[in-house]
Amino acid sequence: AVVSTQSTGYVDDEDDQIPNPYSQRPITQALNPPPLDDPEGEDDIDVKPKILLFGLRRSGKTSIRKVVFHKMSANETIFLESTTKLEHEDVSRNCFIDYVIYDFPGQADALEDSAMDYSHIFEGKCALIFVIDVLEDYKDALDKIVNTLVGLDNKGLLDNIEVFVFIHKVDGLSDDQRAEHLKDINFKVNDELSEAGISINLKTQLTSVYDYSIFEALSIVGQKLIPELLSTFEALLNALKEPCGMDRVLLFDVATKCYIATDTESVPTNKYEMCCDMLDLVADVSNIYTTPECFSFYDSKSFSSVHLDNGTVILTKYICNNLTLVCLLQESCLAELGLIEYNIAKFSQGMDDVLKSHFKRKPVK
Repeated sequence: AVVSTQSTGYVDDEDDQIPNPYSQRPITQALNPPPLDDPEGEDDIDVKPKILLFGLRRSGKTSIRKVVFHKMSANETIFLESTTKLEHEDVSRNCFIDYVIYDFPGQADALEDSAMDYSHIFEGKCALIFVIDVLEDYKDALDKIVNTLVGLDNKGLLDNIEVFVFIHKVDGLSDDQRAEHLKDINFKVNDELSEAGISINLKTQLTSVYDYSIFEALSIVGQKLIPELLSTFEALLNALKEPCGMDRVLLFDVATKCYIATDTESVPTNKYEMCCDMLDLVADVSNIYTTPECFSFYDSKSFSSVHLDNGTVILTKYICNNLTLVCLLQESCLAELGLIEYNIAKFSQGMDDVLKSHFKRKPVK
């Protein structure tokens, strides 16, 4: 593979004007950001969404939090102590990854604990994640899932909660074993919920801290916490992808390797892993040349490309606020590099519109 990386330092380029080298092209080949939804009537943006981690002791809840949000090595997580009390932390990476994570101890019943009333935590915009250690007998874990959801339904708190099940520690299992556990857990949980008269869209993910599956799963969780923005992001990414002939376009949070949005086509796992590898490569190469006083190796002019032997090219372009665009395309598309750069600049302008309109503040450069 051939690697090309450009990072020109922390220079403010607000006054830079990018000319359009394809000004004579039909207007259909230029990126025109779609109109933004009217933000009036949206939820109070000062009330942060919440991610609630549930599971039995040693199921891997804290390991997930430490690996994704604290950059802990997966090998180090074996030394983590079991969570004995409710822990919470404020995760603020950018305007989109900005929520509070609650890590519930495995032995606690959040709805029946007489010493503490946890009900208020479930109010507002929430994503509830049940983590199951697939290497252990998970009958008790499934009972905990059902009992918790029934309790939330009885209290009228379930309607606005997105529910996920992370079938965790699958790195040592074969594809057949993964599929068998996925089918078994889905059937048992949905069957018991049906008997209890509860119908919800239960989303299950196969995860491990030893590969990128946990980052991909949390990407999907995060997107459920910003549903009012997803359609706008998808429209912007599609408007960038189509005229440039790109295969996939994703908007990543650099710090967590979670993608905020992608174009309307689903992203295969191998494509997602390629994008994450690209972000790691840019970080590793840039760290060689970044001075210690620099807090980040990304700036407004950061641009990188990798050319693979199969003709695929991976481009990364820093947008703003820890957000980086990762594009997968064929090498032949680079003949239109001027158009690609121009449309990426227009995409950045569209992102600025989103930041100013939805979050009602100046965009972070």
